[in-house]
Amino acid sequence: MFLHSFLKKSTKLVPKVSKLTTIPQNNIILHEYQVHNLFKEYKLPLLQAYRATHPEDAIKLAEQLERQKPRNNASQFTDFVVKAQVHAGGRGKGYFKESSLQGGVQFAHSPEEVGKIAEKMIGKTLITKQTGSRGRNVSSVMITERIFLRKEMYFSITLDRTRGGLCIICNEKGGVNIEEGDPKHIKTFFLEPGIEIPNETLNEIIAAYNLGSAFDQQLKNIVTSLYKCFIDNDATLLEINPLGLTIDNQIKLCDQKMNIDDNSSYRQPRLSQMEDITQKDWKEIEAQRYGLNYIALDGNIGCMVNGAGLAMATMDIIKQKNGMPANFLDCGGKADDTQVVEALKIMDNDPNVEAILVNIFAGITKCDIICLGLIKGMSLLGMKKPIILRLKGNNVEAAKEIIQNSGFNLIFTEDLDEAAEKAVKTAMIIRMAKEAKINLELTS
Repeated sequence: MFLHSFLKKSTKLVPKVSKLTTIPQNNIILHEYQVHNLFKEYKLPLLQAYRATHPEDAIKLAEQLERQKPRNNASQFTDFVVKAQVHAGGRGKGYFKESSLQGGVQFAHSPEEVGKIAEKMIGKTLITKQTGSRGRNVSSVMITERIFLRKEMYFSITLDRTRGGLCIICNEKGGVNIEEGDPKHIKTFFLEPGIEIPNETLNEIIAAYNLGSAFDQQLKNIVTSLYKCFIDNDATLLEINPLGLTIDNQIKLCDQKMNIDDNSSYRQPRLSQMEDITQKDWKEIEAQRYGLNYIALDGNIGCMVNGAGLAMATMDIIKQKNGMPANFLDCGGKADDTQVVEALKIMDNDPNVEAILVNIFAGITKCDIICLGLIKGMSLLGMKKPIILRLKGNNVEAAKEIIQNSGFNLIFTEDLDEAAEKAVKTAMIIRMAKEAKINLELTS
């Protein structure tokens, strides 16, 4: 959550263009309990924690945590923390669709209370700022000890795509509202890829936390282990918030997040198998089966485009016309008719989609192949949703002939600006007709 806000603020020096679409990134996102288990392999200082999939298990695991309480320890915990396991940030400020429970992170004072909270979370839908209105289903909770901290700090490693390396971000102030804090506490450190952290940089990172020399060794061990974990596992993001200093002067990782580059699946098979696909939108799962790069959004104009850059430009121009894209869909440079049919099927089955804009700039892709796929898909699906088609490039004349002889009412243009305008206005008409309970059929 903080990292997203920080990166957004860090673009202030770039000339501002309104309503630009950010680049969608497909990553293998791990649940917090999975990251916790992975961090154990690197001997990192973690809180005691267990994962429960049923309320009854949650009670038993909380009792087990109680039995493991350290004796005569100043940071000895007396309470528990119950965390909903979802692929989204902002859990603490979220809410559950089916119950009155506010927040996906709750404190409990007894194993019985842990069970009651788990019952209100497991099987329910958590909505946060990052999930959109659809929310995410909670199939398990993570139960941890609750300890009291002298200080909350922040640490993350991410990719610096602009400079082609890694970026370590430190903040001596961590916690829930970190994005609202003073930016003067934020320190960033760029690292060239493929090297160890230089000693000078490591010392600067440690100094950024202002803890004093007594904590140097603890911090060095943590930072170098986290960096190794990031590199070993082809991560794109590793985030600790808070990195906590306990009242008995131990530094602990109290909350952890990690994303893995899905392009590394072939060399990270174990992590690939850990991915919880139930956290993905069903449309994204279906698209993945057919080699389509699909990311669901909250708008009502379906988009099918060849090439990620053109897909982003298409979404931008839709927004500039006061429309909202329902998805990012890149069918790639070698799309065949099967992929086109499946892409149409996904958008046709999406109740939010009221019009579809197909934007093809054909180089390797052939316009006529795309059109044959569209015609095949419309015929098989009996599609009623209007399709606005913008074609340019390889075999466009043959494609026009296919459209004219198809018998389907595709709205055709070679101009992207015009195509976007028609898509936005068509979707608006469909939306207004639905609200007025008028049944419309496209005739031209």
